[in-house]
Amino acid sequence: MDAGVKTLWEPGNEYKEKSTMNQFLNYVNTNNHTNMNSYKELWEWSVKNPEIFWISLADFSGLDLGEYNSILSENNVNARWFEGARVNYADRVYRMRNIEKAAIISYNEEGKEQVITYHSLWQKVSSLAAYFQSNGIAASDTVCAYIGNIPEAVITLLATASIGAIWSSCSPDFGIKGVIERFSQISPKVLIVSPEYSYNGKLYDRTENAIKILKALPEVRIAITTGNKEIHDFTKMNSIPDSRSEFVPIKVEFSHPLWILYSSGTTGKPKAIVHGHGGILLEHLKVIMLHMNIKENSVFTWATTTGWMMWNVLVGGLLAGSTILLYDGSLSYPDTGILWKLSEKYGITHLGVSAAYIGSLMDSRIKIKDHYQLDKLEFIGSTGSPLSPDAFEFVYENIKGNVWLSSLSGGTDLCSAICLGSPTLPVYSGMLQCRGLGAHVEALDPDGKPVINEKGELAIMDPMPDMPVFFWNDPDKTRYYESYYNFYPGIWRHGDYISIDDEGRVIIYGRSDAILNRNGIRIGTGEIYSSLNGIEMVDDSIVIGYTDSRKIYRITLFVVLRGNAKLDDNLIGTIKSKIRDDLSPRHVPDYILQAPSVPYTLNGKKMEVPVRRILEGALPGDILNRDSVKNPDSLDYYVAVGKTIF
Repeated sequence: MDAGVKTLWEPGNEYKEKSTMNQFLNYVNTNNHTNMNSYKELWEWSVKNPEIFWISLADFSGLDLGEYNSILSENNVNARWFEGARVNYADRVYRMRNIEKAAIISYNEEGKEQVITYHSLWQKVSSLAAYFQSNGIAASDTVCAYIGNIPEAVITLLATASIGAIWSSCSPDFGIKGVIERFSQISPKVLIVSPEYSYNGKLYDRTENAIKILKALPEVRIAITTGNKEIHDFTKMNSIPDSRSEFVPIKVEFSHPLWILYSSGTTGKPKAIVHGHGGILLEHLKVIMLHMNIKENSVFTWATTTGWMMWNVLVGGLLAGSTILLYDGSLSYPDTGILWKLSEKYGITHLGVSAAYIGSLMDSRIKIKDHYQLDKLEFIGSTGSPLSPDAFEFVYENIKGNVWLSSLSGGTDLCSAICLGSPTLPVYSGMLQCRGLGAHVEALDPDGKPVINEKGELAIMDPMPDMPVFFWNDPDKTRYYESYYNFYPGIWRHGDYISIDDEGRVIIYGRSDAILNRNGIRIGTGEIYSSLNGIEMVDDSIVIGYTDSRKIYRITLFVVLRGNAKLDDNLIGTIKSKIRDDLSPRHVPDYILQAPSVPYTLNGKKMEVPVRRILEGALPGDILNRDSVKNPDSLDYYVAVGKTIF
C-alpha cells in the first residue's frame, strides 16, 4: 500500500465472494475462458473488449435484447449500440408484477407511510398507461412532471416508459421560470403536478404554479394532479379508472428516448439531455447490481428530489428487484437524525446522500452511531461533489465503523457514475475506489495524453451505451459535439479534474472549468476546501480564480464564518498558513474576504463558474437563471464585490 494512503474499510472474504461483482467475474471467466482474479483485471478486460463486456453484462443480468444487427457501430459522437434490439425499461418491473414483496416504501415529513408491492405497483402503472393511450398519448410524446419524491412519480415514469413516451421531471422546489424554461423546450403532451409539498415543517402550495405552468405549455392534452386539491383543468390521479388488464410494455428500439434530463442551468439555458432505454438499462443494471451490490433483499434509498439524476438511479433499484424507499422532505426536519431513523425503522441496507449532507453532519458534531441501530446498513454512497478525507473519516468515526463508503462521481450527462466503488475493494480516505466497468476513464494532460499519479482532465476514451442519444432541438449534434468533444477531438471530456493512481484509485479535485491556474500550475478547488476543514471558525467557503480589470489573474477565497466571528488579520494569517502548510505556497489566495453566504445550485453544488463570471463583470441575469440557484440572494454580495473591488 502507498505511504500516506489510509485504509478505512476492507470487505471480508465472505462479503467479497457473495457479491454480485464477484459472481460476474466468475461468469466472465467461465464464458470467455479468461482467468482474472481482481477488479483491476476485470476493468482492464472490460475496456479492451467493450462489445464482449456489454453483451456479457446483458446476459448475466437477464436482459433480453432480442435480435440485433451489431453491438457497436460508428465513432464516439455518433455511436450506435445494439441496432435492431428491442427493449423497454419498464419491462424489468413488469417481470415482477405477480410478486407481493414491497417495491416502494414512501415516507414524508408528516410521518405518512405508504408501502406498495410489485403487484400493486404494476396495477397502478397499467391503469395510467391505459389512460394515456386512451387519450391519444403515443410513443415519442413527452410527459412532464412537476412532482415530489412520491410513489406517483415512479408510477408515472413507468407508465410513460411502458408506452414508449418520454419522461421528464422537475421537483416542486423549482421556481416557475425554471420549470417553464425546461419543459417548454420539449413540448409536453402530458403535465403532472404535485399541488403541495412539505419542507422543513412548512407546507408549500403549488396550485398557482401549476396553473401558470400549464398555460405556458400549449401542447399539453392531459393535466393531472397527484393530490386531493381541486385545480382547474387538472384531473386527479386517484380518479383515473383502474385498468381491468395488465399493460404489457411496448418494445422499442435500444436507443429510443426514455427520459430527458437537464444541465444545471447555471451558465445559460439548460440543455435538454436525452437518454435511451437500452443504454440506461445496461448502465443502471451495472451500477446498481455490480458496483453497489444491491440485490432483491436490499432496501435502497438516496436522499434526492426528482430534479436530480440520482432520483433516476434510485428508481433503478427496481431493476434489481430491490425495495426502494422514497423520502419526501428536509433532511434536517424534525432534526438531522431523520435519515438514520428511517434506516433503523426500515432496515435500509443501501443509503445514498450528497457530500454536502455529510458536511452538515460534521458541523452538527452528532454521533450517529450512538443513537441509532444501523446493523443492516452495509453501504453509504456519497456524490454531488468531492468528499474530503475528513468527511471519509467522519463517516467511520461517527456513523458506522464497519460500512462500505462509496464516493461516486459522474453526472447528469451520463445519468450515472463513472468513477465509483466495488464491494471487492478496500476504501481509502479521500479516494474513489475505481473506475466503472466499461468506462474507459483516463486523466489527460493538455496534449490529450493519459497520465498516472498526475492531475488531468477526466476523459472517457471510448463510447458507452448511456451517453446521450442526442440533445433535444440539436438535429445535427452541434451542441452535443461542442459540449463533450470539442476540447479533445473525438474524446469525451467530462469537465472534472482528477488523478488516477497505479491501482486505479481516483481523486476528484473539482470541476475543470473552475480549476485555478497560477502561473501554469493547475489547482483543484477541492484541495483548498479540504484544507479549510481543519479551521473551526470557517463554516463555508468558495474559492475563485478570475482575471481582474488589470488583466491580472487573481485567486480570491471567500469564507463564511461561524456565529458572530469576524475576519481579522490573525484569522487571515491562520488560513494562509494552513493552506500553505497543507498544500503549497501556490495555493495561497491573493485575497481572503468574509462573505455572508456561498451560492449553491439546487443540487448542492458550489457555483464557482458563475461567481467567477460575476467577478469579471457579468450580470447574473445574463449568465444564469436565478431559479436554478438554491439561495439566489447570495449572488448580490458577489455582484457588489465585483463592482467595488475588482
